[in-house]
Amino acid sequence: MEQLFELLFKAGLRPLSIFPDTSHLESQLTRSDCATLALLKYHGKLTMSELAEHLGAPLSTATSISKRLVRKGMVSREKSEFDQRMIVNRLTPAGESIAAEMMELMQEVYTRVQSALSPEELQRFIGLALKVAKSLQEGPQSAGASRASEIRTIEIE
Repeated sequence: MEQLFELLFKAGLRPLSIFPDTSHLESQLTRSDCATLALLKYHGKLTMSELAEHLGAPLSTATSISKRLVRKGMVSREKSEFDQRMIVNRLTPAGESIAAEMMELMQEVYTRVQSALSPEELQRFIGLALKVAKSLQEGPQSAGASRASEIRTIEIE
C-alpha cells in the first residue's frame, strides 16, 4: 500500500481521477492539497520542513499550500511545543474526513489491482510504475508539451 501511496501522490499522479464520483474533491482541492492531506493522514503531523521534503517542494510552496488548507478549514498550524520557531501541521476533523475518503479510494484501487495481478506481477507493476513516474518527474520539460484541458489558478500568499 505504501508503494501505491508513493506512486499516486509523491510522483504527482492524480489518483482521484480514476473514480468518477470524486469530482467533488478535485473541484475543491488541488493535487498538492490532496498530497498534503494524504501525507498528514499518513504521518499524523508534520513540521513545515518535513512537509516540504515529502512534497518535494520548496519551503515557501509548502507554506502556501498549508495556509491555503488552513483557510479551507482542513489543516491547523501550531507552534511546536518543543521549539516555538517550528510550525506543526495537523489535520482538522474536516481534513481528516477528506483524507480518510482519499485513503479509502486508494485502498479500493490497490484491492482492484491486487485482485487482477499475481503477487509477482503486482511487484513488477509497482516497480515499473515507480520507475516510469520518477523518470517523467526528472526528465526535461519540452516547450510544446500538452497541457491539461483545464488550468486552475491557485491563490498564493
